Order: sequence, then C-alpha cells, then structure tokens
Amino acid sequence: MRIHSLLYCGTSRLRGRPVTAHTVTDRPYRSSGGRGDMPRGEGSVNTYSTQRAVSRPIGLQAGGFRAGEFRAGGLHPAESRAPGVSGISGISGISSIALAVALAAAAPSVQAQTDGQAGNQADAQSGDDYVIEQITVSATRRVESIQDVPVSVSSISADTIRATGVIDLAELSRYIPNFELSDASILPNLYVRGIGSGTTHSIEQSVGRFIDDVYIGRAVINLHPLMDVANVEVLRGPQGTLFGKNTLAGAMIINTGNPTRDFDAGITASYSDFSTTGGILGFEGFVSGPLSDNLSARAAFIYKDRDGYVENRAPGPDGGTREDFGGRVKLRWDASDFTTVDVKAEYMTYTEDGQTPSEVVAGPPEAVFQQFVPDFTFDQDWVSHIDCTAEIEGTTFCPDRDQDSLNLTLNIAHQFEGVGELRSITAFQAYDYVHRFVAIDGGVAGGAFRATRDEDFEGWTQELRFTSEEFDTFDYIVGAFYENSSLVRLQNDDTNVPAFLGGGPPANTLNEDWSQDTETIAVFGQARWRFAERWSAIIGGRWSYEEKDFGFFSRTVAYNGDPNVDPILPGTEELDFTATRDEDRFTPSLTLRFEATDDLMLFATVSQGHKTGGFSDRPQEDQDFDEEINTSYELGVKGTFLDGRLQANLAFFRMELEDLQVARALPGPTVTFEVQNAAEAVSQGLEFDAVLSLEDGWTIGGSFAYTDATYEDFPGAAAVCPEVGGFIEDGLCNFEGIPLIFAPEYKGTLFVEYSTGPILGGWSLNTRGDANYSSDYYTELAYFETLRQDDYFLFNASARFVSPDERFVISLIGKNLTEEYVLAWGLEAGPSQFVTPNPPRELAIQLSYRY
Repeated sequence: MRIHSLLYCGTSRLRGRPVTAHTVTDRPYRSSGGRGDMPRGEGSVNTYSTQRAVSRPIGLQAGGFRAGEFRAGGLHPAESRAPGVSGISGISGISSIALAVALAAAAPSVQAQTDGQAGNQADAQSGDDYVIEQITVSATRRVESIQDVPVSVSSISADTIRATGVIDLAELSRYIPNFELSDASILPNLYVRGIGSGTTHSIEQSVGRFIDDVYIGRAVINLHPLMDVANVEVLRGPQGTLFGKNTLAGAMIINTGNPTRDFDAGITASYSDFSTTGGILGFEGFVSGPLSDNLSARAAFIYKDRDGYVENRAPGPDGGTREDFGGRVKLRWDASDFTTVDVKAEYMTYTEDGQTPSEVVAGPPEAVFQQFVPDFTFDQDWVSHIDCTAEIEGTTFCPDRDQDSLNLTLNIAHQFEGVGELRSITAFQAYDYVHRFVAIDGGVAGGAFRATRDEDFEGWTQELRFTSEEFDTFDYIVGAFYENSSLVRLQNDDTNVPAFLGGGPPANTLNEDWSQDTETIAVFGQARWRFAERWSAIIGGRWSYEEKDFGFFSRTVAYNGDPNVDPILPGTEELDFTATRDEDRFTPSLTLRFEATDDLMLFATVSQGHKTGGFSDRPQEDQDFDEEINTSYELGVKGTFLDGRLQANLAFFRMELEDLQVARALPGPTVTFEVQNAAEAVSQGLEFDAVLSLEDGWTIGGSFAYTDATYEDFPGAAAVCPEVGGFIEDGLCNFEGIPLIFAPEYKGTLFVEYSTGPILGGWSLNTRGDANYSSDYYTELAYFETLRQDDYFLFNASARFVSPDERFVISLIGKNLTEEYVLAWGLEAGPSQFVTPNPPRELAIQLSYRY
C-alpha cells in the first residue's frame, strides 16, 4: 500500500514500455482547452503543474488506472503496486520502532502525501528506477510537495482506500497514528493526539472536518461512508490561519473526485462476510466527462447493505444492521481563461436497525440480567440481548437511527494574472438525525432506559480567500469566514429502573429539548517570507468572534406521559433556560523553515488554537462552560535518502491545553451527563514514518507515534478516584496525571507490498500485508477498567489481480484476520457499563471496472 505520500515507481517489467515521469513547476492556471481537468483543489489555488520529461519506466498502477490518464480530479501516473498511505502517521504497520531509531538520526519526517485534487507529481529521477515519487498536498492551501510542507500531515489516497477496503472514517483512522475516530457511539468522535470533544452534542469539534473546501459543522455527518474520494489529509495541531473555521487540535481534509475533460467512468461491486454474523453488499461508481467545450460534470453514487456483526440473541435486529445510499453531482464551468465556477449537490442517507453500543460488560450481578435472558454473560464476544418484543407498562421499544443530509456548494475562483487568485466558497448544509437507543439493562428487559433524539440542523457558510502568487521572497494568503447555523434537538427519555431491578427511583418520562443559533465571523491570514537563501518564516494569525443563543427546556412527568401536556412529576423541577454568550479571540502562529540540503528540511512551529465555549445539552447546575485554548509547539524534520529510494520524517510536539472541555456520564441509578472545564492538560510526544522502495517490486514502510497525554490539573473530577490514578483533594478526586481518553501511548503501523509483472494470461498481481498496533487506552471519563482497551495488533492483507488492459481489477481483502476484539467506545449508563466493539474478522471480494 502506499499512503499516497510516497508513491513507488515500478520497473519496465510490468508494462514493457517507458512512461514519462516529471518534475513540478507551478504556473498560473488557465481554464482553457484541455487543461480544465488539471488538479485544482482547495490547496492547488491557481496553479497547475507543467513538467519536464525524464525517461523512466513505470509499471501498472493499482486500481486499474492507466499512465497519463486523469483520475479522481488529478493526474495519476501508473504505478507498479497497490497504493498507500503517507505522512507522519500514515502508512500501515507497526513496530517500526527499530526502524525509527535507525533512521531518526539521519532522517527527517515525511508527513504525508496525497493525490487527487492536489495531484501527485513525480520528482526527477536520480538515476534509480526505484525512487519514491514526490506527492503534493494542499494542506497549506497551495500545491506543494509533502516533503517541503512545514506541517505535520498524513494523507491517504483513493488507491489506498480501494486497496485496503476502507469504507468509512473509522476504518481510516486505524492507519494513522495519533488519529482516532469512533462512529459507533451515541455521537461520532474525532481525536488527534488525544484531544477530542467527548460524548455531547453541544461541544464544538476539536478536530475540524473540511470536504471540498467546506467546513462540516456537526459531528454526526461523520457517520456517512466515503464516496468517490480523491484523497484524505489529516493535519495535526491547531489550524486557524488558513482555514475558514478555527480547529483546536487538527483538521481532516477530504477531497472528492472532480469533473474531467475526458470521459471517465468506473464501478465497483463488493461483498464481504463477518466471522460472527452478517456481511456487507456494496456498489459504488462514477461517471465524468465534458458536456460542452467549457462545461464538464461528474456524478457519483454509493449503496451499501450491511447485515449487523453484533449477534442479537433476543428477538430483534443484529447490532449494526444498516443501509446506506448517497449521490453527488459536480459541475465545472470554465467561464473564462481566468474564472472557474464549481457547483456541487450531495445527498446522503442511511437507516440503521439495532444498536452497536449493546454489550453490557459490568453492572448489577449477571443473575439480574439472567432473570430475563438465561444465557446472558458479561463476556466481550460480539453478542447482545436486546429484546424488541419485551413490554414495559404495555409498550415495546427497538433501537435504531437514521439520517438524511444535504450539501450544496458554490465555489468560484478568479485568477488575477501576475497577482493571485480570489476564491469564494458558499455552502449550505442540512440534516435530520433520529436516534433511538436503550441503556441500563442492555435491552434484556425491553429497555429500562429508552431515549429518542430528533435533531435538525441547517447552516450557511461563506468564505473569501485570496492567495497571492509566489513572488521572489514572499507570498501570502488572507481570508474571511462567516457562518450562521441553527440546531434544534428534541429528546424524550423513558426511564423505568424498577422494571429491571425491582426497585429504585420512580419510573418517569423526561424531555430535554434544546436549540442553539450560532453566528461566527472571522478573518485570517499568513505571510511567508524567504529572508535568506535557505531560511523562510511563516507568520499567521486569526481573529474570530462567535455568538450563541441557547434555549433549554426540561420537564419530568409520569412514565410514558407527554412532557408538554401532562402535570409535572412530584419532587421534580421544570427547567426553562435561555441565555446568550459571545466571545472573540486572536490566535497567532509562527513557523521557521530551514532547507539544510535539497533533500533535508527542518521546521519549528509555535501556534495557538481556540475552541469556543457554550452550553451543556443536559440539565446541570452550571449550564454554560468556558472556551478552551491550545498552545502548540512542534519541531520537525523531513528527508529523502538513498538517491530517492527512502523517505523518512520525524516530528516532536507538545500541546498545552487550558480549560479543556470534557463531557462525561455521572454515576447513579439513571443515565445523566455533565459538561465542564478541566483545568489543564498536556499532550506531548513524537511521530515518525518512513517508506523504502526496494528492488524487484518490493516496498516496505511504517509509522510510529509516542504520545504522553495527561491531565496536569483536574480538581473535582469525581467523588472517587479510579484505579488508574488521581488523588483526593478537598474531598473530591483530582485527575492530575491520569491519561486522556482515546490517547494510546504507542501506536504504529508496518506494511509490506509486492507487485509482479504480467503472470497468468498477462494479468498482474499486487499484494499487501499490514499490521497495526496500539497500546492500551481508556474510552470513557469514568476510567472503569472494564472500559479500557488493552493493547492489540490488527493484521490485514489484500491481493489485487489486474487485467492486461488495466480496466478490470479483482481484489481479495482480509481485515482483522486474527479476530481481535477492539473497543470503539465505552459508556457508563446508570448502574451498568456498555461497550461498542469494532467489527470482527471480515473477508471481502471486490470487482472493479474502469472505462
């Protein structure tokens, strides 16, 4: 695989004919003639790549692409192996610790490369047929080689996604150290270097997500599968000086396929089988090409039908049973030689039956559960017991969730010749999300806690960005951003603990309805100054203002009652709360970059990120919480060695967080949560990756991350200290020294690829094996040992058979081959503790055709 940062250039054995490789030269883009399909994504600004020919044999590219053709919005040269992942995190495999130690002294840090809209351009050949091709990324809003970008970034290409069978962001995160994502919990969570947002709908995202230049305002949109993706970049550390929305811990950039000036089409059918129960049937495809001399279009679709992998031994659907459908249409109009207009319309929907956070691992004695299900155990074995036929006071309940989302984008770019590019990005987002789930009893009694959430969101964003040409000694980027969004969530909770335990608080129905209107205004920019032959400085800043209007209404009535009509339950209080808060902040950034040689670059960065405060979405004494600040320091080195056959990157980081926002469940017989600010936390460590191109079709690579992410001070965190640490202070536990959740101390990957020339009937074979390792980590702020994930290895493998004309690809893919039980999420819910497991072993076959 290749984390498309480090593309491997194969030998003439695979094709028997030479293919041109290139060096990159940036020139102003002109939207005329056949150039309209040149890569020009969010970071490619107004440049395209002109290229100096260098004779080099290149073999067949995994994924069925042919040399010199445009694919997924960019030019993809042919490759002689299955593509891969790149970046300081990027590839896949593990214990490259020895490799890291051996190379760290001589090597810098390759932090990721990407293809797709940013385009992957080959470096001039240094007299070696096995050099690793340079890949360009858009992380700095310009098309630059990943080895030249002073940013800690990882990237995964479309080819890698196909080769590994990755279907969503959760699977993607397994290949990127210091990046964690769980989409199986009540709310999707993204974590970078141990920093995330927790289980609440009202905290802003610590890790921003940008799709085709547009900030995705809500975490629940992360639940959709990947569709027609060109590449994915993950940036670590605060990102505020180049992006419309400030991000505290990092950013994920997803570029989707763009319209092409030549006709192109492809379709993939896949089928997989889980080792427990169920499997996935999927179809996806695209068609792209010109509609007229200056208008081109691209349409893509995806359909997946998954039978759940968590076996439900009670009457009801298996956990994770789900159906997805999505469609996207893009139009590109070359209005003139200097103006391009892009329009995108996207609709995604899914329906999920059953519940994946469904395995109870601790709580009341097993005998209590066995009154309802005799074979119930606390074992972690991909088995649940959610009874959708059991009645509580005459009603039944079955968990499910579904979502419909819409995205409309207008992206206009105009080139001022010799000056720069002005870009306007206007976007509308909307979704409707309904989620019904059970807790406390794990569903054995029919749901002692039954929650129904209905969430509606609408938001407009507008970004203006001017990117200057690169002048002799300086260049700059300035921009402005506006966001206006409205969120309404209605929630009813039916709680009946006596129906499960035979006693406890009176049964009741509680509504927790809230709404929030948000308005954000920001200006940002950075300037790059080359003040000496090998030295440059990048100075940036961002000022932002945000206002939130919040309303919360909560009322408790008799069980199965209507909180809007029925009388309030004696002993409870009605809460009707409205408030407004606003805040503004300036966050700076400074980077120094030094080119020690043509193949060795060092950089140092200090920057600050900011996440606004807000209001808790659950009733609590102090409804609002304060803003969170991240001051980040980073030292990095990136290098190319062995005449271009080895690339290695190393980065050291330290992030100091003030008023860290945390959301957690509270102990007690019912399900309650709260949001608060921890005082201080620190995340520090190192990230390393390397890729080595060997002879005879072999490539090896790996990545490694060490992270020490702990609370520096968190007084009053809990009534009792957990087993992992902490100390009593003023009668309560201070979490000082306790690790942050979803922050494994060690995480790494190792992969090996082998590509053959033509074998049976001219078909070629690309094989890949990888191993992913993670040390232990906690999945919930209560720090129960039952909610801790032990260290683990995951092993995956794939084989791809490619036809002589490179149009047909047959792929065999195996994931989690040793059937490792890995927690995606954990939760304390009343007296019980629940976990969500990642899928077990999965074996898949894919059939692909490219026109």
